[in-house]
Amino acid sequence: MVLKSSFSKAVLILVLVLPSVLYFIFVYGAEGNFFQTLDYVGPPTIIERFEDGVATNDTLHYSIPPYQFYNQNNEVYGSKDLEGKIYVANFFFSTCPTICPAMNYNLKQVQDRFLGYEDINFVSFTVDPEHDTVEVLKEYEKRIGAEEGRWFFLTGEKEKLYKTANDFFLSAQVDPEAAGGFLHSENLVLVDWEGRIRSRRDEQGNLKAVYSGTSADEISQLKDDIKVLIAEYEKHKSVSEHRASKAKD
Repeated sequence: MVLKSSFSKAVLILVLVLPSVLYFIFVYGAEGNFFQTLDYVGPPTIIERFEDGVATNDTLHYSIPPYQFYNQNNEVYGSKDLEGKIYVANFFFSTCPTICPAMNYNLKQVQDRFLGYEDINFVSFTVDPEHDTVEVLKEYEKRIGAEEGRWFFLTGEKEKLYKTANDFFLSAQVDPEAAGGFLHSENLVLVDWEGRIRSRRDEQGNLKAVYSGTSADEISQLKDDIKVLIAEYEKHKSVSEHRASKAKD
């Protein structure tokens, strides 16, 4: 039964990522990077280290600072729970009369496309925590068809939520002149298993950084890039297992 389950998972991953993997350049070796990966978003940190008396610089890619809120099940939930997961994040509010319905409708299409892959989640932060209580978010989850245990809706202190939006390089603020009273980004952010924001480059070589949640073309790009990130993650896990196996020998 375990063998059958492992085989089914392998087939699913192959179906999800094969079209994207074939697009890239393969090389040999378990330690090799067998395809071009997505770029990292955000300012890197350069640290100096010494090895055998020689100073070298290491680059640490930007990772989203830790956050912790409450989800629609009234559970404490945050970045710690997403370690080892790929996820897509956005900011919204349940009474939003403009971009949110289209944005979360499109995000549901992304959710449905990857339901068979257990290592991807979806996280939506409210920008209106006074109204969007745990109970409201639970009802919202049911209303839009979010998959329980895969798509999490977070609420908490407004200031902390808005700071977290900035940490994702997104906007969130109160604006009495905006429809619904809040101004927030319509963009979706793709995050890898180590909390780093990832993205493709456009045809001009510019880093996209985010994906418009209201654009069909960009939702399609997001789906393709998730496939690429899944392939990278599976490679990462394979290399980790390979190194652990060699260490035992």
